[in-house]
Amino acid sequence: MSFSVRKLSLMGVLVALAIALKLPILSIPNVEFFTFVIFSSGYLLGIIEGLLVGVISMSLYTSIITPYGLPPLPIAFAQVFSMALIGLAGGLARKLHLVTFDKKPSSLRGLMFLTLGLFGLGLTLLYDLLTNLATAYVVGQFIPVMISAIPFALVHILSNIAIFSVLTPVLLKSSTMLRI
Repeated sequence: MSFSVRKLSLMGVLVALAIALKLPILSIPNVEFFTFVIFSSGYLLGIIEGLLVGVISMSLYTSIITPYGLPPLPIAFAQVFSMALIGLAGGLARKLHLVTFDKKPSSLRGLMFLTLGLFGLGLTLLYDLLTNLATAYVVGQFIPVMISAIPFALVHILSNIAIFSVLTPVLLKSSTMLRI
């Protein structure tokens, strides 16, 4: 498999964007643009590229950039694996035409907002489930960890539904501008 210089450059920009958008809003618990950027990387660049952007972005963030310190290995693995799946999902969404903006009448564009909101819901739920299971494993207390995670997961899921839905036009414009 080979990547063009253009594609590698775009991958690097998306890795930097995911991390750069995460840092300024760290003080707002569980609200982030990271997931949307990783999904978008798969949508814009392809399945493997999205997967790689997810792995690289989260690996860099959890190992070097996070102000919270290095997480235990099972949690770090769950975070990286989840972001890999999210990038992959973006690529699959485009390849399978689950999210497409081409030649759609404006009446159907509202459906795309809803579809991307559902992607935000499902992918964030997957991320929270995997990372909370890893946390429960590390802590050794399954029920208390999973129960205490519910309010944080709800904020995360609701904010990502909103972010995915509201930023749909950005993804639309990016996909037409980049012509990928």
